[in-house]
Amino acid sequence: MRTDTKPVGHQMRYMVAAVLISLLFWCPSTTRASDLKPLSVADMSSPRATLQSFLETSDDILVRWAALLKSLRDSGWLFPTPEERETMRGILQIAPKAIRALNVSQIPPVLRDTISAERALQLRDILDRIALPALADVPDQTAMAGRTPKRWRLPDTQIDFVRIEDGPRAGDYLISAETVARLPEFYELVKNLPYKAGPAQDIQDGFRALAPGQTYTMYEFFLSSPVGLSYVIPIRWMLNWPDWARAQFIDATVWQWLGVCVGLCVGASIIFLTYRLASRLEPRNEDRSGPRWSSLPVPIGILLVAEVLTPLVCAVLRIRGVPRVVIAFIQTSALSLTFAWLAVIGSVIIGELLIGAEHLKLRSLDSQLIRLGTRLVGVAIAVGCLIQGADELGFPAYSVLAGLGVGGLAVALAARDSLANLLGSMLIMFEKPFRLGHMIRVAGAEGSVEDVGFRSTRIRTLDNSLISIPNNSVVNTTVENLSLRPMRRQRFFLGVTYDTPREQIEALIARIKQVIVDHELTDKRNFQVRFNAFSESSLDILVLFHLAVTDSTSELIGREEILLEIMGLAEDLGVAFAFPTRTLYVETAASKAGSWDAHRLPWRPGRA
Repeated sequence: MRTDTKPVGHQMRYMVAAVLISLLFWCPSTTRASDLKPLSVADMSSPRATLQSFLETSDDILVRWAALLKSLRDSGWLFPTPEERETMRGILQIAPKAIRALNVSQIPPVLRDTISAERALQLRDILDRIALPALADVPDQTAMAGRTPKRWRLPDTQIDFVRIEDGPRAGDYLISAETVARLPEFYELVKNLPYKAGPAQDIQDGFRALAPGQTYTMYEFFLSSPVGLSYVIPIRWMLNWPDWARAQFIDATVWQWLGVCVGLCVGASIIFLTYRLASRLEPRNEDRSGPRWSSLPVPIGILLVAEVLTPLVCAVLRIRGVPRVVIAFIQTSALSLTFAWLAVIGSVIIGELLIGAEHLKLRSLDSQLIRLGTRLVGVAIAVGCLIQGADELGFPAYSVLAGLGVGGLAVALAARDSLANLLGSMLIMFEKPFRLGHMIRVAGAEGSVEDVGFRSTRIRTLDNSLISIPNNSVVNTTVENLSLRPMRRQRFFLGVTYDTPREQIEALIARIKQVIVDHELTDKRNFQVRFNAFSESSLDILVLFHLAVTDSTSELIGREEILLEIMGLAEDLGVAFAFPTRTLYVETAASKAGSWDAHRLPWRPGRA
């Protein structure tokens, strides 16, 4: 049974940084699997088992690192040998077993790998500086069976071991999430205490041998050591940076901040270059159809910076602590927003590609329907990306969905008319009461449909004016599609003079009927030519027939042909068309006098 503990944290920090570096600089190779037992699971069924597992695993790491430092110091080589690098990779496979003793469920997923290693190192640094009880005095599974609550606190500390009641770790006793969150606070209280004799002290001595005069704790050395550059700059040189370069500022040294600034400049340059590329790809003609590929370079540049450059800089410079947390939050937010942006852009491009592949008219209802469908899919994917990003940052998905619901309700209330017009456009696209180019009569306007957008329908009237009617009004009113008429009715009156004989009128009616029957565009089954009325100055003949045409031009041509035929018939028959006339009767003076005498009033007595 051991009462002294070894600082696993320092080694583990090296391991975590080495993982990222390994992905960049080397391919995995086989290690001594029989020694590492990668598939074994540590016993954490009680506080004793958890504490013992953590101490033994971290001891193994510390012993290996102490031997590695001694080998590096004795060899005199500037760079680690392949065997020493192989040892580093072997240690990497042990570190996760130590981290499993911590309940890291309250750490945002995007920071879990980074923060977990730091918290494990802080815990080991703490345990290496305080007195620990004998393992026999720590309650085992039998002792905890009758204890309520299922919690045990390390004596004279605020470090709690709590049983997990649900989830994949149910039944395990882990360092509580509250304790994990307070480990930085506990570390600050004990970091000035000396290490107890053991591997932790050996490791510190090994660092001092490589860098005389350095007094880092294991955790401080982990935060400031530039092992990420060990493939380029010898470790001996890096451990002896000038004092100004090793000065700490917000959990990072000056040289690390300088490296971050260089990375920011490189990232800004990449984004600027992609912006310039997008400007060159931007079509000069605003009316140009097809996908807008110029919208892709900038988000792709942001992805390169966030997904490749940022992890590379953090791994090489070993950025940890507060700067790493801030960078991780910015990186995850940028990735989520950029993926959402790309989803929307991609949906637009895919829609245009589908329209081009089907050879559809750019402004047709089918094209608009494809655009609307792809954009809705893009928006749905974008919302999913945002929810996933929020979950990675530690915001519960149900809270994000609830927030989106409340926000969506507020937007819906504020943009009620706009949403109504959008739904109206969807109904128009699905039902297709008209198409582009059709002549329609709607909401008191008549004209040709030029465009059906997501907010309004544009109609070109007969006097060449352009009218925009909200789609909500279009779907809520009667729409008369004049272009879908299989027949177009023609109705007019022929007025002949009153002195026209009956025989001529009957002959004219018969000849007009024959003209209608003989014309190629008329409906022979449904027409009327009748003497209809005695008007003020004419005898009216009603002419009613239908033309089998689909456009106004053909209608006017057919109507003109028939009217000219009727004019010829009237001329042949000697029938004169009437026009409004008035007859004026003029009376002479004598007739006026006679009229006066005839209507003169009789004389009555008593009047002069």
